[in-house]
Amino acid sequence: DASGLESLLKLRNALKEIPRKLLKRQEPAQEDDLLLGKVTGKCNFAFTFKVQGDGCFQTGMLVAAAENKESGMPVPLKCRWKRQVGDVSVDIPGVSSNMYQISADDIGTHICVEASPADDDDELIGHVTGEIGPFELDPQTRRSLDNSLGRGYTFPVQLARAADDVQASPTAAQDHSVLVNEHRVSVSLSGAEVAADYNELYPKVIMHTLDTLKFQLVLSETRCFDLVVQSRASRDLLALMIRYFQATRQVTTSAVVASLLPPQAPLQQGETGGGSLDACIVLERLVSEVNKNMLTKEVSERVLRNTKSEKRELQEQLMESIGGCTDVIVGLQDQFHEGASGQGPAPDPAELAAQVRGIEAQNKALGDALAQEHKRREDLRTSRLAAEEAKPQLHERREERDMLRARLSQLASRSSTAQQQDMADQSHALELKRLRQDVEKLHNHKEQLRKMLQDKEREKQELQDNFFYVKGQLEKWQLRVAQDADGEGAVKELERHHQTVNNAMDERTRFSMRLESCLRDQEKDKVYHEQQIDRLMQANARLMEEKDRATREVQRVSTMYSDVASQLQREAAGQGGQTDTFAADPADQADASAPADPEEVARIRQLLSEKDEAIRAKEGENESLRTRIRKLAVE
Repeated sequence: DASGLESLLKLRNALKEIPRKLLKRQEPAQEDDLLLGKVTGKCNFAFTFKVQGDGCFQTGMLVAAAENKESGMPVPLKCRWKRQVGDVSVDIPGVSSNMYQISADDIGTHICVEASPADDDDELIGHVTGEIGPFELDPQTRRSLDNSLGRGYTFPVQLARAADDVQASPTAAQDHSVLVNEHRVSVSLSGAEVAADYNELYPKVIMHTLDTLKFQLVLSETRCFDLVVQSRASRDLLALMIRYFQATRQVTTSAVVASLLPPQAPLQQGETGGGSLDACIVLERLVSEVNKNMLTKEVSERVLRNTKSEKRELQEQLMESIGGCTDVIVGLQDQFHEGASGQGPAPDPAELAAQVRGIEAQNKALGDALAQEHKRREDLRTSRLAAEEAKPQLHERREERDMLRARLSQLASRSSTAQQQDMADQSHALELKRLRQDVEKLHNHKEQLRKMLQDKEREKQELQDNFFYVKGQLEKWQLRVAQDADGEGAVKELERHHQTVNNAMDERTRFSMRLESCLRDQEKDKVYHEQQIDRLMQANARLMEEKDRATREVQRVSTMYSDVASQLQREAAGQGGQTDTFAADPADQADASAPADPEEVARIRQLLSEKDEAIRAKEGENESLRTRIRKLAVE
């Protein structure tokens, strides 16, 4: 028993020493991430500015993030984005969030962001500025651009609609396309074609700052199209092709050569220009080697970043497993003390020894995994040191390339004959062919590196699977120990859960009964309101019938009135009086004419006034009924 207790204490102390040893083995200072931007300014919160993606290419996304230093909670930001070319900064309109999608407009430029807290109530103050760049064209889009510049390319597009500004109908995508070649830009919309030649201002492409698929193609002042492409790479390729052809049309190659290589004295008799060909070949070869070294450096840096992140994750998982093992050991020690003091049954020494051996085996497996991870980190550090050692050679190569370019400019300025120009063109064509072969070799090398990366990923996956297996076995053992220590606790927990389920079922039954009661009350109110509306509709119908009868009575009285007036006019005309006497005043005409009966006329007028008052009363009642019906309908 004493030896078992001593073994448990030693094991516990060893597990406690593992985190300290791991911390000692860690590097004293972590290197800066290559995808993090430069941050300036003062604030009382933690601010980061980085690129999400494979590198500083136009296919990535910029993210400005901030978090509270005390609580670690994210802080909302209000941002202002700018595009910097040299010393000139231009605002990027339409973007105010903390994320920005990089596009072909940002190639060769730096992107700056000015951020401050969006909410001033959290006692967070400060104004910071982040800068990152310059951004380059990714290799895949570069290859597609090289292949498409010679023969042109047709891009399938869709129209951006007003209701859905991004997605167009699936059938319309088959009829719309944009053709870009060295002569013009043509837009085909359902069979109708609109073309535009290259000039100083048009055609031009305006990228959408929030949508990676949408852009605006402006062919002239009056012709503009809002279009959507199938992929982000297609939009960048279309914009770069249009800008390349427009630039070559406006700025000729001879003008560029003349500005870079000033003319010098012609060749004297006896001088030859054969050295220019050799210089061109050497220069192009050096450029190819520099590009190859740069590509290798980017791949190594990417692998290094991924390995660092994987190492951090594995270390966190290892520390978590070590903490779990330490807790288990502490629990076993407590159980052992309780058994030794007589508070519980004494544990079996064989079982304790088996548990100790299992924990030691797990500890050994974790140590092996940690050793493999350290070995892998040392390999990556060696590769990084090799890349750093290659930097001076790269610098020398660049200096040699600049020197050869200067020499080439001197030699090229002396070549003036047509024969030498033809020879130079032929040599350039051969060198271009050789460069294409070098590009194919680089592609093959890239595939080999990709296969190596896949092998490394499989090794990492196997390591993770082994780690998870060990962790799962440890959790199963912990669960088995807990069940053996307290078997009645699980039964009580199950009974408590059953009681909770029964209470929830009773509560559900009560809510169902209350819902049914509310539905019955609403149905009764509905029937009552419908009956009330029916009665009001019937009363309205009766009022309308009375109104119709009153209208017919008014028409009849009006007819009688007109007949009496006509008779009075005829009698007045037969006696030689004026015909417009009745029109002036019927009462005066009745006094002047003996045959007219004044009582009859007065009675007719009184009847007419009574009918008018009755009609007005009926209309008032009808309007009040309509108001009541509307109120009931609203209720």
